[in-house]
Amino acid sequence: MRQFDQSFLEEQQNAQRATIFRIYNYYRVLISFLFLFLFLDPNLNDFVGKVDPGLFKITIVSYLIINVVLGIATLFTNVNFLSKPMTAIFVIIGDIIALTLLMSASGGVSSGLGSFLFFTLAFAGGMVYGRVSTVLPAIAFILTIYGEFYLFFLNENDIQSFFQAGLLGIVYFVTNILFQTLSRQLEKRQTEVFTLEQINQLAIGGLRTGVVVLTNHSEPRLMNQSAESFLSIPSQPGSGYKRVPDNLLRAVTRWRDDPSLGEVTFNVTATGKELVATFSELHTPSPEADTLIFIEDSTEVQKQAQQLKLASLGQLSVSIAHEIRNPLGAISHAAQLLGESKNLDKSDARLCEIIQKHSVRMNGVIENVLELSRRKPAEPQIIALAPWLSNFVTELETNWQEKPQITVLLNPDDTVISADPLHLSQVMGNLCQNGVRYSKNKTSEPKLVIRGGREPQTRLPFLEIIDYGHGVDEELVSNLFEPFYTTETTGTGLGLYLSRELCAANDARLNYKRADTGGSSFKITFTEP
Repeated sequence: MRQFDQSFLEEQQNAQRATIFRIYNYYRVLISFLFLFLFLDPNLNDFVGKVDPGLFKITIVSYLIINVVLGIATLFTNVNFLSKPMTAIFVIIGDIIALTLLMSASGGVSSGLGSFLFFTLAFAGGMVYGRVSTVLPAIAFILTIYGEFYLFFLNENDIQSFFQAGLLGIVYFVTNILFQTLSRQLEKRQTEVFTLEQINQLAIGGLRTGVVVLTNHSEPRLMNQSAESFLSIPSQPGSGYKRVPDNLLRAVTRWRDDPSLGEVTFNVTATGKELVATFSELHTPSPEADTLIFIEDSTEVQKQAQQLKLASLGQLSVSIAHEIRNPLGAISHAAQLLGESKNLDKSDARLCEIIQKHSVRMNGVIENVLELSRRKPAEPQIIALAPWLSNFVTELETNWQEKPQITVLLNPDDTVISADPLHLSQVMGNLCQNGVRYSKNKTSEPKLVIRGGREPQTRLPFLEIIDYGHGVDEELVSNLFEPFYTTETTGTGLGLYLSRELCAANDARLNYKRADTGGSSFKITFTEP
């Protein structure tokens, strides 16, 4: 968006004055040809040049040549030169002299040619301000009176013509002052509107939320810098905005078809970013209403939500540590001591085992919650996936008693990502552990596939963990990443939630889909490093 700059307003006003100057020159050329036509037509020459045809002929020919040359010159003349008051003053004085000569040669005030000076003095009021502007109608009045004296001595008029000239002079002054006042008011109003517009643009431009205003024909009317960044549209001051991405246009169409939609999510093809758009209709005097669009990065929205969750979780974790963990430790220890008693029968021993088992599970939940609250901010690094995956698989095979069958597919081999190594290891370890367990439950073989590389369309780097398990039922997918949600009796329900949170902290996305193997596919999509 254009920064607040008073010089821009001055440029606009100068351009407007230059345009008015050019239009006025077209008017001068037009009346020059009109006067010449009236003079040369034998049926109409009684209206002009009847007192002094020679003076009229010389004046109109000279005036026509000057106007044509000046009219052509204005097409190639610098705007700043045309907008200068001194340029207008010279042209106006020349017009006053030429028109008063033509009027005198045609019989003075009674010829009616004095009315053409109204347009000249109106132009003067719009182009020249101050005392100089007031002097111009005075010059026109003096020359008109001088012409009437000239005709009076030639016995071409009477005393009454002086009275008419006086009234004409008053009209000259009124016309000039009126247009001068109107021009000042218009420029003042223009300045106020421009100032308000710039203030609004600066305020909107400073927002981190993207703001776009689309016309009814889906053409961008306004777009702040955040929106340009989100949509990958380069800013081009003075040349307008490029066409907005098709994905956003489709989102707008969906909203226009169903205004009840609160928000619409869409992707930017150029960057692969997932954006969230909210819409509102702008009611304007135009029958075709504009559409106001607010755009936010879904990752940023998730981060904000995450910060709120972590703040609440931090307070909760303190209570958990003091109010639950200590009594739980006491219960677990008591159950362990009770289980070592030789006087217990089998049913009581079984109950002790249940107590210890669920105490361990609850302690795991508490540890995960505390880990979320204590988690350090991500420290991303550039990681080459080929050597990292090799080391990661080696560690998995070394640490697990039953050696899993892990297939690694990486394309291209030089793929790099940006992520915190510790966070990445934790996420991949959790996903691979789940995948191996689910594959073994179905096939009796601890195996999985790790795919990596770049997306064909977005070219964004990714990692995908594919198992050979039963997969997740469609009705359960929406709750898959919710905290404390699990389909197992031994799980805490925080593993996938923690994994997604860690991915979000590294500007990555973790998504689920059913794999071609029939099992589950968890895909981590990273941003461009």
